[in-house]
Amino acid sequence: MYSKNNDFGKYFLHVIAAVRIGYKKYYSTLTFSIDPGKKLGLMVFLDDYYLDSYCCFEKSDFFAIIHKYITIFEEENPTLMKLNFKLGRGVLDITYDLVKQIYIMFQNRKYLRVCLIDEFKSSQFKLPKNTIGKKFTKDEISALILAFRFGIDVRFDNYDDIFNQLRMKKIFIKKTKTEQSKNHDEPLLSLDEVVEKVLSGKLTLSNAIEIINANNA
Repeated sequence: MYSKNNDFGKYFLHVIAAVRIGYKKYYSTLTFSIDPGKKLGLMVFLDDYYLDSYCCFEKSDFFAIIHKYITIFEEENPTLMKLNFKLGRGVLDITYDLVKQIYIMFQNRKYLRVCLIDEFKSSQFKLPKNTIGKKFTKDEISALILAFRFGIDVRFDNYDDIFNQLRMKKIFIKKTKTEQSKNHDEPLLSLDEVVEKVLSGKLTLSNAIEIINANNA
């Protein structure tokens, strides 16, 4: 319950989480999907459900946002949350700087995953309809498409080497087809339908990844 002693921003985020995901005393996982560039598209998932999105004009804005989410949802939580970062690698220098800063901030965490994603055609997707009442920038939608993809996991002790190999084109990340796919538990869904269901809270990120990538198995 909100009181004058509580920070309204914190209260508001908990209300959004309760509406979109369901009330929990403690949440366990935050996933941040990022489309790096002159502007940074950011999609935030809480316990595998879409929570919110942003278009950040400065890297400082991006880090302020993720710090806010982590601080608010870890408050009074007896355990540290699992943090997942999925970053597009279209502009390697920007992505490298983000990964470096992420590890400076969170390298001592036990549950930290950083993944580099191929940005192939991610910015070309256009949202055909919007049923949740929020306007999304192309950077935010690109970040959402990246969240659906597999990539290369990097660690604190190897990310420098992996970026060097990417710069020398010694590592190739498989491009993911995102037209449509079929899963034995789900009817045929187009990418448009998957996006709409994720944004409306009818589909988890994990289920979306499974559906979209089923035809690449």
